[in-house]
Amino acid sequence: MSKNVQNQIVIDQMTKANTAMHILHGLGLTVLSITGIGERPLIQIYPGRGCQQLDSGLTKHITRNGRRITERVSLVADCQVRWEERS
Repeated sequence: MSKNVQNQIVIDQMTKANTAMHILHGLGLTVLSITGIGERPLIQIYPGRGCQQLDSGLTKHITRNGRRITERVSLVADCQVRWEERS
């Protein structure tokens, strides 16, 4: 793969991440981090009321330090958006 093709892939992924970030901001959600540029970007958010607007494609229940946590993942602008809900 030529460098120019790889650069275009990264530019496209950054554009998708930027679009997703604007959508999440519009829902009143806070973005904590964006990783995986060059792949399908992973956006970690702080959970909030706007999460109810997101279709959770994946739900995983885990226990961390004795606390039950629900991890949810949704697709927004072809990016994975992940958040944790503690019970």
